[in-house]
Amino acid sequence: MIREKYSDSINRAVAKYPYINKDGVRLTIHPGLVKAVIYQESRGNPDAKSHAGAYGLTQIMPQTARLLECDYNKLNNPELAIDCSVKFLAALLTYNKGDLIRSLSGYNGGTHSTASRPTTTEGLLAGRIYDHPETRGYVVSVLRWFEWFKMRE
Repeated sequence: MIREKYSDSINRAVAKYPYINKDGVRLTIHPGLVKAVIYQESRGNPDAKSHAGAYGLTQIMPQTARLLECDYNKLNNPELAIDCSVKFLAALLTYNKGDLIRSLSGYNGGTHSTASRPTTTEGLLAGRIYDHPETRGYVVSVLRWFEWFKMRE
């Protein structure tokens, strides 16, 4: 459902908001990543609202919506939610120099969460993810869904 239903909106948004990686190269977010975020955040439900106040298809928090100049009260509009989310992901990826793990950690745990309390365990996620069980699970799940969506494009 997510693959077909939101593809046009996703493609428009990723073309509109590129990011800059560690080498200074301007890149486009893979549409499969946006689909993975949508699936993880709301399972495709544009009216989803979390206990913390995140809203819409991509579960944007009120303060993030203000920062990105997105109308929080209209985030149940999939086009707006996708646009806002891709803008946020592009900003996070640029800030984190293309590090997808840090960026997904920031999407879930807060923009600077990895810098404030990074994991201390060894392995791929060490120092690159906010040290909170929900965020660790979120990052792993989005990465799995990203691979799933990429294989089907």
